[in-house]
Amino acid sequence: MMDIVEAYLALSELKTKGKASAIGVGAKDWHIIREVSKHIRLDWAMLAVSLTVMHHPPDLLEFIEELGNKGVGVINSAVFHSGFLAGSEFFDYRRTNRSDPEDQARFAWREKFFSICSKYKINPAAACVQFGMSPKGVVSIALNTSRPDRIRENVELVQVRIPDGFWKAMKEEGLIRQDYPFLG
Repeated sequence: MMDIVEAYLALSELKTKGKASAIGVGAKDWHIIREVSKHIRLDWAMLAVSLTVMHHPPDLLEFIEELGNKGVGVINSAVFHSGFLAGSEFFDYRRTNRSDPEDQARFAWREKFFSICSKYKINPAAACVQFGMSPKGVVSIALNTSRPDRIRENVELVQVRIPDGFWKAMKEEGLIRQDYPFLG
């Protein structure tokens, strides 16, 4: 980890000399971002597969708020868990296996999620995006696609309004933490 910190210290020197305008870090493991931020004044941080409607631990939410309070813009990325929450067979960049107990639990979660989405006529991708933008401190969301025809859809996902009843149902079903403070 110290080699990473040393690299960021070098970037910090470049910023101090005016040769860089901003310093940021992106990682799939948000703990790495937290460690780097202990040593370096970041301008932005990108979380990948860390903060999703399926996964949103309180310590991560506290860290995001802490970053926001320091003026660090948080970009939330990979809010679909590599497409899984939108119907793909991939979860966090690997193909799922329906005979694997961990994946079975993920599929069960997704089935409940899709059921609530269907009841409220909500596109699951829109729910993922709206949830991903909800915490205080998240300033942007990164949506990637390999299909140009999805760009317009991605823009529209950011603008969808989801009723509080949907989020309450998600909490009642245990799909979102009961103490999640930003929705429903």
